[in-house]
Amino acid sequence: MKEVTVAVAGQPNVGKSTFFNLLTKNRVLVANWPGVTVEKHEGFLEHRGYRIKLVDLPGVYGLSALTLEERISRSYILGGEADVIIALVDTTIPERTLYLPIQILEMFRNVVVAYTKYDMAHEMGIHINFDALEKRLGVPVVPVSAATGYGIEYLLDKVVEVAEKGGRRDYLRIDYGELEPFIESVERELAECEGLKEYPSRWLAIRLLEGDEELSELLSEKCGGDVYRSLEEVRAEARKAVGRDISEFASAKRFSFIMSLAREAIVRARIPETKRARSLFYHPVIGMALSLTLLLSIFMLVFTVNTGFPLNTVLSLLGQEELARAVEEYSLSGLLEKGLGWLMDLARSSIANPLLASFVADGVIGGVATILAFLPLILIVMFVLSVVEDAGLLPRMAVGVSALTTKIGLSGNALFPITISLGCNVPGIMGARASLTAGERIRQILTLPLVPCQARLVVLLALATALRTLGGWLMVFTGYVAAFSAFVVLNYALYRLSRTREPTPEMLLEIPAYHKPLGKVVWWMTWNNVKHFLEKAGTIIFLSSVVVWALSSFTPALTYTDDPSNSIAAEVSRLLAPAVYPFHVTGENTWMVVFGLLMGFVAKEVFVSSILTITGAPNMAEAVSVIGLTDAQLIAIGVFTTLYVPCLATLSTIYSETRSAKLTALSILLLMGTAYLISALVYYLLTLIL
Repeated sequence: MKEVTVAVAGQPNVGKSTFFNLLTKNRVLVANWPGVTVEKHEGFLEHRGYRIKLVDLPGVYGLSALTLEERISRSYILGGEADVIIALVDTTIPERTLYLPIQILEMFRNVVVAYTKYDMAHEMGIHINFDALEKRLGVPVVPVSAATGYGIEYLLDKVVEVAEKGGRRDYLRIDYGELEPFIESVERELAECEGLKEYPSRWLAIRLLEGDEELSELLSEKCGGDVYRSLEEVRAEARKAVGRDISEFASAKRFSFIMSLAREAIVRARIPETKRARSLFYHPVIGMALSLTLLLSIFMLVFTVNTGFPLNTVLSLLGQEELARAVEEYSLSGLLEKGLGWLMDLARSSIANPLLASFVADGVIGGVATILAFLPLILIVMFVLSVVEDAGLLPRMAVGVSALTTKIGLSGNALFPITISLGCNVPGIMGARASLTAGERIRQILTLPLVPCQARLVVLLALATALRTLGGWLMVFTGYVAAFSAFVVLNYALYRLSRTREPTPEMLLEIPAYHKPLGKVVWWMTWNNVKHFLEKAGTIIFLSSVVVWALSSFTPALTYTDDPSNSIAAEVSRLLAPAVYPFHVTGENTWMVVFGLLMGFVAKEVFVSSILTITGAPNMAEAVSVIGLTDAQLIAIGVFTTLYVPCLATLSTIYSETRSAKLTALSILLLMGTAYLISALVYYLLTLIL
């Protein structure tokens, strides 16, 4: 087992002792630091195949070596014994407690910054953009809570990652203004001295200019009197240039840097001082009903704006067919589909070379169209959820549904990843870090891919348009009922079968005061999720669309064909035709369904574009007619598409969150088995009814 030494550093009262004891489970070895009477605390834990040795550094406000504790901490950091340093910041007073981590980053590169007491932040109206801080500091920045356990597993993941791959490429560089020419001058002098090569040159130059007595003596000893006298001359000139004590000037520059971070990444909301009244969300029955109703209303509104569903279905049932078609046609997805369809037709008509025209229209533009088809949905979902969370409603909704979730072995915290998964499973699985226990987190990671994301809604809606004798609403209804039923049953089964039966999950959640959502905070939360989708899933979807085009446009002899039935896709899919026999899909065009499902493994929404591409049909209704599917087969395929193995982006997230190939494989087996069982059952029930 690999070993990693991790030092924990933080100012007094940042929660360092509580944090250290939580990680070590109070199994701490106590000794003294070499040569002094100050106590040294060490503990051990295992994580992801690593044995982590934790060293608790003395609580200090800085690393100026003015006190014995500061000298111990600085000497340990510079000694190189630690592979990684966890630098703690108090989330409730972030500006004041960030000073020490900034000093550490100037002298050490393998750092993970942990914001403690995160559970108290929202209650105090403090909102922090951790992604922005991470970008500015160049190291992982992780919010944690020792009270609830939030973020601890993810923090340890980042510690292991930094230990394996390293941290910053260079030390943190702060602009010291008028002091910069003198820093460069001292660095040039130090370059000639071999005795201090083990110290970061810029950090050493700054500390020498600040008048660090310990380092000044070391300089005189290692580099000689001439270098020391030269330093004194430079320091005197620097003092005249800045007009005050250099140490005070340097500290002011560090605080200026910290305040620039705060302006960019920290927002404080004004919290009403009146005592909060007992919320209806806390009532065991009313709270659950209110939470579920609010959640359902939010998503109905979001789906209606993006796709027209379910408003178009309601209007159809009321006999308003024209209005229903207008709602669907002029939804965001409808408008995007019309615009991109026009662009694809333009490419086909204006490019003379058939191969190039097909590549641009179906491969490139088709790939972009696939991404944009559901980008508005994920954007709107994340925006609405960000507003609800920032206003203080989402934690109350979690309390409201906790009475329901505990029955299947989940805490109310599960509402967050479940809700986010309705937009995209990738951030939903990452959201499982808020689980109260490791067992609950693993169960969520294994089963959250069953929650229908917006991509699967797009597939269900497309298939719904092809139903002949049944209403389109039945497709969506069946898909969602099957998915959530499977999610509930599997979670409960895994909870009951767990080797060490966990206690009934209890809510450990700080309930913030209601306040007006802050535009800046809502934008942070929305953009971070959308950006992740574009960077990860968007890239995979685009590349997979190009692959779909290539597989369906070239024969096994690698010659171009405009007949997909002669393509590589057809040959491979024909070999796998038995995969859809449980729904009695047979015939010469069976391979088309198989190919769509294969491409859906790359990204679910590619299922639709694949079917349309290989059938050459302008819409799903005609594509289903070409393949020859009955309504019962079509609904069974819709259910199977909703439940079977998630997209590659989701699978890669499962692996990155668990670091376990076995758990990733288990997730695939659970999902495939569930998909075949339920979709076959749906097919046979429908054949009996119809």
